[in-house]
Amino acid sequence: MATGLLLCETMSGDFTLDADHVAQPFAFSIRAFTTRIFSLSTPRYFRGTVTLAGVDYPCRGELTIHVGGPHYWLEFNHPQLGKVRAEGHKTYSMNGLVKSLTTCPLEISSNGQRIGSALVAYRDSMLAFPFKALRLVDEQNAFSAAGSAS
Repeated sequence: MATGLLLCETMSGDFTLDADHVAQPFAFSIRAFTTRIFSLSTPRYFRGTVTLAGVDYPCRGELTIHVGGPHYWLEFNHPQLGKVRAEGHKTYSMNGLVKSLTTCPLEISSNGQRIGSALVAYRDSMLAFPFKALRLVDEQNAFSAAGSAS
């Protein structure tokens, strides 16, 4: 098995459906992995958990790091909404640098149609991020407790 870079991250905020405009607590915790450690723009497949209004749902998705900010998409199945996709990207800026490094607006869709939006942020220490969130692990352990970065 190959060794690669595992990124473990949790972002949290609010999820609002366009139909009712009621904000609900929303978070996702992901484990993104790639064996292409030095290729920043390589998409990193991830698995994780979405928490919406206190209920956990397994999710899968992709994180792609770009110079201007990372792009995320994730999908999960919701009992009432069906297959839900959240997609967006951080946009780094010197104006409001800290906020631009941590905050990610997401568009929420189902069956290809926009149904809402979310705004999430990385809320842990940015200084500790490289030490807490990143690990070199064997590919076979990337999505198991053995590869945990916590």
